[in-house]
Amino acid sequence: SHVVSLCRIKGLGETLPSLLDQLNRRQKALNDFLEAKRESFPRFYFIGDDDLLEILGQSTNPHVIQTHLKKLFAGIHEVGYDDPEICRHIISMKSQEGETVPLKTPVEIVPKVEIWLADLSREMGYTLRSLLSDCLTATEKTLNPNQFPSQILCLSESIHFTEKCELHIKNRSLKQYSGELKSQLDMYTQQDVATSQNRVLELKLKALIFDVIHHINIVEELLRADVRQTG
Repeated sequence: SHVVSLCRIKGLGETLPSLLDQLNRRQKALNDFLEAKRESFPRFYFIGDDDLLEILGQSTNPHVIQTHLKKLFAGIHEVGYDDPEICRHIISMKSQEGETVPLKTPVEIVPKVEIWLADLSREMGYTLRSLLSDCLTATEKTLNPNQFPSQILCLSESIHFTEKCELHIKNRSLKQYSGELKSQLDMYTQQDVATSQNRVLELKLKALIFDVIHHINIVEELLRADVRQTG
């Protein structure tokens, strides 16, 4: 009955095509707008149109955007603010496991969300590069796992391993290096992580232990193969 009553509306046949055309043009304009936003901040390609519209519509509401951060940044579960009530600056990033990394420079939240998200992306990279540099210069005796995120500790460990392994291959002292790695493994395993109240520290040490075990296996394999040169 409703369909029949609609069909009786005068001029409906001429009006519907016009309305459909207007709808299509508005839909295209919306798609072009969203595409422009994605081009300005490519991480927006990781989320659907509905999520993107919510982010753009709540660009100055960090609490709403907080829920979408994990979709935009694989390693960021949430961020910390200088003032939880005002939320004008982002001062830290936090992983799903609870690991918090302070940013070297706070990121200001501005009206255009793609701008401050891009700033956050750059600051995240800068902070991690700076931490990696500090971690690489720290010696094994002065290295404090609490000062660096797990990602940086493992990357630094791999870089040091590569450098030392190449050096010991050239000096034909891989057996000595194998002993050094086993001593390093003992140092990590002697720490009582099972009863640690610091869950994040426990995860860091476990990651380092797995990496050192892997490195020991590589050196043992190189010894069996009697490798004497790197190139």
